[in-house]
Amino acid sequence: MKNSSYLTYVFVNRFILIFCISVILIFSTEISSYSQPQSERPKVGLVLSGGGAYGIAHLGVIKVMEEAGLRPDYIAGTSMGSIIGGMYAIGYKSDTLFWLLKSINWDDLLSNKMAENRIVYPEKARFYNSIISLSIAKKKVNIPSGLNNGQLIENSLSYYSWPVADIGDFSKLPVPFVCNATDIITYKKIVFREGYLPDAIRASFSVPSIFTALEVDTLLLLDGGLIRNFPANEAMEMGSDILIGSYVGFEKNNIEKLQTISGIIEQIAMFRSLEDFNQEKKLVSLLIKPDVERFSVADFNNVDSLVNAGYIASIPFREQFRKLADSLNAFGKQADLPYLLNKNKYVFNRIEINGNKVFSTDQIAGVLDIKAGDVVDRDYLTERIELLYGKAWFDKVKYRIIPRNDSLILVIDCIEKSKSMLYGSVHYDNSLQTGIILGFTMKNMPFNWSVIDFNSYLGKYYRIKTSFLQYLGRNQRFGFALNYLSDNTLFPWLEHNYETGNTFSRNQTFNAGINNYIGLNNMITLSGTYYETNLKPDFISARGITNYSYDYWASDISFSRNTLNNKYFPDRGIVLNVSGGISRLRYASQFYDNLEIPLTYDTEYDPESFYTIRAGIRNYFSKGKRTTFSIGFETLYMTDTDTISSQNNFFLLGGIQSDTWRSLPMTGFNPNELKVRRMSIFRTEADIEFLRDLHLNLMGDIAAVEDKDYPYELVLLYGFGMGLGYNSIIGPVKAGVMYGIHPGKTYFNDLKGYLSFGYNF
Repeated sequence: MKNSSYLTYVFVNRFILIFCISVILIFSTEISSYSQPQSERPKVGLVLSGGGAYGIAHLGVIKVMEEAGLRPDYIAGTSMGSIIGGMYAIGYKSDTLFWLLKSINWDDLLSNKMAENRIVYPEKARFYNSIISLSIAKKKVNIPSGLNNGQLIENSLSYYSWPVADIGDFSKLPVPFVCNATDIITYKKIVFREGYLPDAIRASFSVPSIFTALEVDTLLLLDGGLIRNFPANEAMEMGSDILIGSYVGFEKNNIEKLQTISGIIEQIAMFRSLEDFNQEKKLVSLLIKPDVERFSVADFNNVDSLVNAGYIASIPFREQFRKLADSLNAFGKQADLPYLLNKNKYVFNRIEINGNKVFSTDQIAGVLDIKAGDVVDRDYLTERIELLYGKAWFDKVKYRIIPRNDSLILVIDCIEKSKSMLYGSVHYDNSLQTGIILGFTMKNMPFNWSVIDFNSYLGKYYRIKTSFLQYLGRNQRFGFALNYLSDNTLFPWLEHNYETGNTFSRNQTFNAGINNYIGLNNMITLSGTYYETNLKPDFISARGITNYSYDYWASDISFSRNTLNNKYFPDRGIVLNVSGGISRLRYASQFYDNLEIPLTYDTEYDPESFYTIRAGIRNYFSKGKRTTFSIGFETLYMTDTDTISSQNNFFLLGGIQSDTWRSLPMTGFNPNELKVRRMSIFRTEADIEFLRDLHLNLMGDIAAVEDKDYPYELVLLYGFGMGLGYNSIIGPVKAGVMYGIHPGKTYFNDLKGYLSFGYNF
């Protein structure tokens, strides 16, 4: 803070200057006739306060200034004012900024919820699929803070600030700029005049209780508005002669609001900042206060109304802006701004990786796939950073670009996750019934570039899945995988060897394969699998059979693509799966109590190989903010099998979701109700989010099926459903009714209900 004599000097000089400008405004017509300016052109500073979503109103103020032909020479901002001011200082005009703010998904930025299509394929199943996720480090469990660490907003700021990433001195931006933050260690104001612009803005915007503090050197930084929410002094220190301010920050709460705990806490927290504003506003020539109190301070999606509020508040000042612009031009025309927004590529002289201990620099550099001397554009670098984050190695990973002498350095900053993570959840549905999901992952154990993943569903119909993945090559585009799956599933009303009834399917699967990962969302797999299948009738067999056992060898190739933005209730993206394989029965037997009788084929064991081709696609697309449609198609074709294999070679149709590798969902029928070998199905669904996170689902399916019980006969099936869905804290909740039409005999009512809650296994 300046001393009192300096402040006196500042006020006297400002008074003289404002008096001179007033004279200029009065006699602007006469001055315009002079052929040469008489002195140096005065400088205009724009001061933009913080205020959460209210700060979007600053854009309306800037819009009116642009229309009046008045452009600031300097900009100083705090919090949201630093975002608007910083982007304008780069060279973005008000119209461009308006559409940029409209296009940003603020809900994702402020919740730090990464879209699933930014996560690598092997991690998608685990991503946002548990109630709790705890890191294990040094034999202790670490509970996450729950605050937004800024992963998404920092990467967005880096993306839009890219054209000036090689400018470390903010006075050399197209419009010189400063912003301020608060160091919570010393509780002092920190003014950013240089450095990496996105970090400066992020620090200024770090609202307590929403964002984690940003570490810069020895400082721990939070929102600048805690101390100075209206940086007028900083704008004057830059060289401003005339200050124009836009303020949407905190005002004193009234008596009624101070009767509430939240109102008292807010008043206490912002008291120092409010007192500071009362001093800072005395330095401003024109102060505009948009009427934003009717809006929510957290409603960042209400861009149109907030910008309009700033615009309306500025209209009474439009003529003053115009006269001031004309008067300033009498001193000399303002220099044109350099246009930098078309700068798209940099060449980095060096690459530094900081903060990594668990994952080696070579591992990270291999995924980054950028070398010193490469020509890099922002889209490619953004993609590589997303790929690094998508590996699920980091709580946060970002980049900074540092100009140093004549060099440009790319710095990758990492905050790593623990090697080991615990996961937990609950689940219920009509097929699996009630269970608990428990799992853990271990990375770089026992080898570098490896992942061990264990997942279990503990209930009557259990599932246990363990996988080991060893990445091959420093770019990690290939991986060798070992997988084990054990499950117990109820097949309702299964006919087997001329007897019909509920049957338990208990399976063990051993799989080994090579995976090729293409970008974030695609995977090609070539694998071999050994299946052990046991069918245990849940009834007393007239033949005295207690168990059927089948062992298979299989090999297949598959291609999978998943670009959904959310695992549950997605509103855009595609799921595509295509696979083909060959299988051969190795061994089959029947059990009569403890007596095992091997099955033979025509008195000699010579079963035939059979082939399976399966393909499916589902596309989700939105019409407006609240309505999502999806259409899908799936087909299955299995060749004929020998009489022994045919007893167990089928897929299971029915239910609103899959619960085994051989399940095919279809509305209108119970899970695993129908046994099919060949089929084609068309699916459609409309999802209407009529309240936040509350969805209405309308579903319709039609299928042409070759039923296992009626081979070579084509049967048309129809299914319709309606239900409600809710994205709850324990996972998605779905409930509804459905109606299925089957022209043949079925063992179930046509009208059925369904219920599920919790994350999926």
